[in-house]
Amino acid sequence: MDYKVLYRKYRPQSFEDFVGQNHIKELLLNSIINDKLSHAYLFTGPRGTGKTSAAKVFAKTVNCEDNKTGIPCEKCISCISYKETPDIIEIDAASNNGVDEIRELRDNVKILPTHSKYKVYIIDEVHMLSSSAWNAFLKTLEEPPHHVIFVLATTEIQKVPITVLSRCQRFDFQKISNDVIEAKIEHVAKEEKIKITSDAIVEIARLSDGSMRDALGILDQLSNLNTKIDINVISNSYGGITTKDIENILEMVNNGQISEYVQLLNTIQSNGVEPTILLNKMLDILLLEAINYKSTGKKTYDSITDFENLIIELNQCQNKVNQYLLIKTILLKYSDSDKTEISEVKKEIQEAIEEKPPKTIKKAPKIEEKIISREIISDESVSKIKPKTEINSDLTNIRVNNAYVGANINLKKEFVELWQAFVEKITKKRNFKHLEFIEDIKIEVVSPTNVILSTEFYSNSILFNSSLKEIEDLLLKETEIDKKLICLDNETWDKEKTEYMKNRKTKEYELIHEHEDIIKNETLNVAEDLFGNDLLEIN
Repeated sequence: MDYKVLYRKYRPQSFEDFVGQNHIKELLLNSIINDKLSHAYLFTGPRGTGKTSAAKVFAKTVNCEDNKTGIPCEKCISCISYKETPDIIEIDAASNNGVDEIRELRDNVKILPTHSKYKVYIIDEVHMLSSSAWNAFLKTLEEPPHHVIFVLATTEIQKVPITVLSRCQRFDFQKISNDVIEAKIEHVAKEEKIKITSDAIVEIARLSDGSMRDALGILDQLSNLNTKIDINVISNSYGGITTKDIENILEMVNNGQISEYVQLLNTIQSNGVEPTILLNKMLDILLLEAINYKSTGKKTYDSITDFENLIIELNQCQNKVNQYLLIKTILLKYSDSDKTEISEVKKEIQEAIEEKPPKTIKKAPKIEEKIISREIISDESVSKIKPKTEINSDLTNIRVNNAYVGANINLKKEFVELWQAFVEKITKKRNFKHLEFIEDIKIEVVSPTNVILSTEFYSNSILFNSSLKEIEDLLLKETEIDKKLICLDNETWDKEKTEYMKNRKTKEYELIHEHEDIIKNETLNVAEDLFGNDLLEIN
C-alpha cells in the first residue's frame, strides 16, 4: 500500500517542521543543545496536539551525532535508520498495561543501545497502566540506566499517580490555535493540489477543535470526493453544523422568526448533529457578540438584549436530557416579541408532553390527580405537529395560586426537611435521571396541597416541569408526601412573589381544582407566614 494518509505523511521530522506548541519546542531544543537532558519526560494534553510527534522528533534529535543546532543532520546512522532503529521503542500502554509487560521493559532497559547514544522509550496513553504495573515501573522510572530516556504521553493527566508526576519533567500541550491549523491545511492542500475554499479551511479548523491530526484527517477524507471542497461539501459529508447555520439561527431569533429557527434546528437534529457541538458553536458566537457589544456598543443582533443570561442558560443545557428541546425553548424566551406574534406561532408548534404511565402506587386522597399539559416547543417538524392531548397554559397560574392557599412557614420547614431526605435517597440510589431534575431546586412556598419550587435558570425549570408527574410519583413513593409541584426560574418567581406581596391584603386566594372547580379558603393576611425572613418589601 503506497498511499499514506496526510497526517502521517506530514508528520514533522524535526522541530523545525513542528507547528504549534512553540513554548515546548523551545524548551526541548535548549535542553538538547545544552546537553541538559532529563531521564523522564511527561507529555500531556488533548488528542492530536503533537505529543507523540514531539516524542519521536525528540528521540531522533537526541540520538543525532551532529545535533548542536537541535536539528537532525539526516546523514548519520541514527538519522538514516531512525524509522527502523531498535533504540527507539514505542509502547502502547492501552494494550500493554499489565505488570508482566512492565517487568519485561524493566529487564530490557539494561541492554545498551545498538548504535545510538540513548534508548528512548515512548509510552503512549500511559494513564492506562494498571496500579500493579505502576508499582513495578516506579523504581526504574526514578533511576533508569544512564543510556535510557522515558517519554510518557497521556490525554488524562489526572489518572497518572502523583509519584510518577514527581519523577518526570512535565510538558502541557495545548489545543492548537485555528490560525496555525488553517495555515497548515492551506499548505498541505497546495502541496497535494487539493482544491478548497478559504471558508472551508476555516470550517475544518473549527471542526478539528484544536487537533492538527483531526484537521488533516478531515482534509484527507474530503479530498477523496474529487471535487472542490467548500462549506456545503463539509456539511453534507459530516452532517455537521456550520458557523453560517448558527448565524442564521440567531438572526431568526433576533427577527422573531420562531417557526423558521425551530424548523432549522429540527433539520440540524435530524442530520445527527450532537447538541453539545451545536451549543459550543452557539456559545462561541454569542460570547464574541457580547464582547463586541461591551467594547464598541454595536450589536449584530439588536433585539437580543441580554447576551450574558442567554449564554448562561444555554450553557446549562450541557449534559441534560432533551437538549434540543431546551435550546428551542430558551431561544423562544429571547425571541423579539415585537417582530412577530409569538402566541400565534406557538399554537402551530406546541405539543403536549406524552406522560409515561405511572407505576401503580397507593395514594392518599387528592383534590385532583390529572396534570394539565404544558405548552412546549416540539421536537417534531413544525408542519407535522399535532397536539396529543388537550393543552392548558394555565397550569402554572393554577398551581401557584393553590400554593398560596393555606401555606405557612411551618409547612415549608417540614417540607424542606423531607425534600432534603428525598434528594439524599435519590443520590444514594444513583438515580441520575431524576437527580439532575431536583438537586438544584429551592423550596419557596408550601401549602397542604401544592408546592412552589424555584431554580436559577429558565432551562432548569422547563426540564423539571416536563417531568412533573414522574417526580411527584417518585416523591410519593419515597416520602409518602402527596403534593402537586410547579417549578419557576428565579426571574419568574421574583415576579410572582412581588405580585403576591402587592395583592395579599386585597385579594382573596381560593383553591382551584385542576378541573376548574373552586374551593373557597381563607385568605392569607400575614405575608411572613408564607415567605418567612425572605420577605420582599413593597412600597
